[in-house]
Amino acid sequence: MHFSELYSIRPTSADDWFDTLLPIDTKLCVDPFLIYEDDSEYWASAHDHILEFFAMVFRLVQESNGQTQSNAWHQAEKLLIFPEPAEFCLGLAEGSPQGSGSGRGLQEGMLEGIKAALGLGIENVPHMEMLALFQGGIGLDRIGDIVCNILKSRFIGYTQEVCERHSVPVQEFTVKNADWSNRFARWKDARTLLPLNPFTKKAQPVLLVPHRFLRDIPVVTANDFWTYAWGDHAEELRTDFNYDLARRVPPRVKAQLARQKPNIVETYLRKLEDDTHEPYPINSDPDLLVNWYEAGQGIAERSPLSFTPNDPSQFHDFIESIVASFRHYIEEQDGWQMLWANNKGRAERIVQALFRGTMIHYCRANNVDMSGESNAGRGPVDFKFSQGWSSRALIEVKLMRNSSFWDGILAQTPQYAKSEEVGVAYFVAVAYLDKDMDPERRDKVTRAATMASHADGLKVVPVIVDARQKESASNLQASQEDRDSLHERTSEEEDDDSGY
Repeated sequence: MHFSELYSIRPTSADDWFDTLLPIDTKLCVDPFLIYEDDSEYWASAHDHILEFFAMVFRLVQESNGQTQSNAWHQAEKLLIFPEPAEFCLGLAEGSPQGSGSGRGLQEGMLEGIKAALGLGIENVPHMEMLALFQGGIGLDRIGDIVCNILKSRFIGYTQEVCERHSVPVQEFTVKNADWSNRFARWKDARTLLPLNPFTKKAQPVLLVPHRFLRDIPVVTANDFWTYAWGDHAEELRTDFNYDLARRVPPRVKAQLARQKPNIVETYLRKLEDDTHEPYPINSDPDLLVNWYEAGQGIAERSPLSFTPNDPSQFHDFIESIVASFRHYIEEQDGWQMLWANNKGRAERIVQALFRGTMIHYCRANNVDMSGESNAGRGPVDFKFSQGWSSRALIEVKLMRNSSFWDGILAQTPQYAKSEEVGVAYFVAVAYLDKDMDPERRDKVTRAATMASHADGLKVVPVIVDARQKESASNLQASQEDRDSLHERTSEEEDDDSGY
C-alpha cells in the first residue's frame, strides 16, 4: 500500500514527494548530488549542512591526535554511526524497512579515511563522498543512508508540511538522529509529530522525500572513480602505481589510490558536480522499481486462481496454484512482454519484483503470510509463505541464464529450506532463450530438483516458465494440414445441412 492510498491523498501540482510503498523498501536511494543541484529555498543550503557535519567530525579526529582511546575520538565514532533510516522505506533490503545502515565496520573505515585526509593536509572535504572513496567500503544505498541521517531534520519539516496540506493525521514519535548539535558534537533524538507507517512490526513514522532526489544507484562509486582515474590520469598513475589494470581490483586498492591521489579525487568529484544528473524516471519506471505492486495486482486480476484453499491442509495446493497462475499469465496471456525491454530479457531482480507483486495479492486474498527476501541462516530467501507453523513453503525465482543457476537449485535452495525448517521449496526457473526450453535442458532441471530433494527429506518442485518472446496471436497462421482438415469438415457439415 502506498502512502497516498493509506491516507486517501490526491496529489496536486504542489506535491513533489515520492509516493512510497509502506510495507516494503523501494530500491531507490537519495543521491546527494541531486540535492546539491536543487536551488529551491528549502533545500539550497543542504550541501553546506552536510559539510558542517563532517567539519565537526574532522575537528574531533584532529583533536584526538589519532588516539583511539581519547574522548574526542569516541565522540567522532558516535557521530559516524548512521543507522538505516527506516522511516523513508528506501534502500536495497527488499523485506520490511528495517535495515542495517552504516554500521561499525563502515564507521571504522570512515575514521581511517578522515585520518588519511588530515595526514594529507585536508581539514575538511568538499564532498562527503570523498570519504567513501578514501575508505572504499561505502556503496550503493549507504551514501543515501548517511545523507538521510544528516538531513533528517529537513525531511521531517518537509513531511510535516505535506501532512498539514492534506490533513494527514499525525502522532508523536521519538525519532532517532532527528538532528545533530555542532556545539555539543552529538546526535539528538527528538519527539515530533509525524504520520504512522502501520506495516512495521514496531510502530514507526513515515518520512517523505522529493522524488527528484531519488536514483537507482548513487553517482559516486569506487568503480566509477577507478574507471575515471585510469581513463583520465593514466600517465600520472603509471608513474606511481604498478597496479594490474584489470577491471576487478579489491576495494582496498581503490581506496589506496583515492588516499594517495586526493587531487584526482577532487577533480573527479568536481567533474561529477558539473555533470547533469537525472533522477530515476519514476513515471516510466523502466526497471520496475516503483510500480511492481500495481503490475502484480494487474496480473492477479487478469489471471484469477483456479483453486482457493478452504483449510490449512490445502496450503501446498494453494502455493502450486499461485505459481501456476503466474506461469499461465507469462506464457499464455502475453505477460512475457512485461519481462522484455529493448528486445532484451529483463534482469532477475525485475522478474522477482513482478512475481512478488503478483503473489502479494493472491496471498492477501487468502490470508497467507508472505515475506520477501527473509534472512535466515546462511542467506536470503526470495519468498517465504506461511499459514501457521505447519503450513510453510519457500519459492526461489531464478533466470536460467544466470551463471549461478545450477548452484541455486542444487545447493542454495536446499540450504535456505533447511535454515527455515521448511519441507517444500518451489524453484521457479524463468527461460528467455530457445536453448533453455530444449527438452534435454528442461530434463536436467527436473533431475537437479530430484537430486536436491534427497537432502534432509526436502521436496524441491521445479517450475519452468517460458518467457521467450512470442508472436502475437493475431499474426499466427494455421498449418496447411489443419486448413485442409477444417475445409473437409466444413464441406461435410454443409452436406448434412442440405438434407433437412
